[in-house]
Amino acid sequence: MIKLVLIHTQIPELYNDRLEPPLGLLYIASYLKERFRGNIKIDVIDLTGAIDIKNFTKIPFGNYYGFSTYTTTYNRTLEIKQSLLKINPKARTIAGGPHASALSDEVAKDFDYVVIGEGELGIEKILRGTNTNIISAKPLSNLDMLPMPDYSLVDMNSYNRIVNGKKSFSIVSSRGCPYKCLFCNSVIMGAHRPTRFRTPKNVLAEIKILREQYGDIAFRFQDDIFGLNIEWMEQFTKLIEPLRITYRAFVRASQCASDGFTDLLVQGGCKHIAIGVESGSDEILKKMNKQQTVEQCLQGIKKARASGLIVRGFFIVGFPGETWDTIQETVNFFQKAELDEFTIYPFIPYPGTPVFHFPEKYGVKNISSYYPKYFQIYGDCLSHFVYDLIYADRNELQAMKDYLELEFEKTNSIWSLNSNCYV
Repeated sequence: MIKLVLIHTQIPELYNDRLEPPLGLLYIASYLKERFRGNIKIDVIDLTGAIDIKNFTKIPFGNYYGFSTYTTTYNRTLEIKQSLLKINPKARTIAGGPHASALSDEVAKDFDYVVIGEGELGIEKILRGTNTNIISAKPLSNLDMLPMPDYSLVDMNSYNRIVNGKKSFSIVSSRGCPYKCLFCNSVIMGAHRPTRFRTPKNVLAEIKILREQYGDIAFRFQDDIFGLNIEWMEQFTKLIEPLRITYRAFVRASQCASDGFTDLLVQGGCKHIAIGVESGSDEILKKMNKQQTVEQCLQGIKKARASGLIVRGFFIVGFPGETWDTIQETVNFFQKAELDEFTIYPFIPYPGTPVFHFPEKYGVKNISSYYPKYFQIYGDCLSHFVYDLIYADRNELQAMKDYLELEFEKTNSIWSLNSNCYV
């Protein structure tokens, strides 16, 4: 029998790293249990929330240890892997997730196998036997074939994601993103590809099962962009409205600016949306390849708030081309937009993004190789710039971010971390 242990590395730097279970690992576990039909034992070990993680004897024995890797915690993941191999030296190790997908050749020096992109088919190929150590499996085309995530593999009572004051479960209704934003590390896991959707009936069935099992819960759609297909959105809303659920989602401003979209959100039970505004400068948005304008952002936010939605805006400081003038444009935008909540991130040139691999092309230099500083935000709204621009070093970029924060805090909008109802 195959014994597979899937491990999610803890992130103690975060204000709260125990918000929700590792959904990707749960999907992989459910898929493999169905494919191997009793010939596999799978444990999902979520180390988040752990203070003392030195006692690795509590992690079950496995023939294979699989790790979801992220840039910020990659060094810690290596420490965990090395400690497990001291106890169980014959085990084989698998790395997947964004960091492994972005730097597969580098990561392959540390692990027996590397899976690029979505993990279900790649890990299945490893477990059935493969002669290659770097596996790039095709994305699943029919998402309805995936079984529901097996939440019995983790302690759901230990997680504390909140939506509208209720305990929340995350759901994925689609995979992939058609946009090519140059700052986004989702380019590694699914951007630049056609978006694949679960059918509305399939999503509805999962929501019903979760409510039967866990009671009056809320939902957080974890799609890169929720409701991207308007026909899908109309069908889903028609099906879900009688259930009177509560949910939040990530959407684009251009969706909200279109006629009827925000009304569909509200009709289906959405209370809160998050929009990647990024910048109040059309110049910066163009450089980012955001395919979105400042006017679209203003109109989208206006329509969303008029429909009764709580709107959170995400902003990025320091993308190549940023100046004090573009920062002031963002301040001016923010004062007009009247967002309910905001988060400000430094631009991080994550592995896999064009800026990381071709910094000179974008006027970026001195990129740090110390991955633990690659957090967009941690602790009490802290962050670092890990590069210099040719005309502004990281200290000046930090000054720009500090100024933006001060100006935003003068308004009635609040930091997203201070939201009590939408954590």
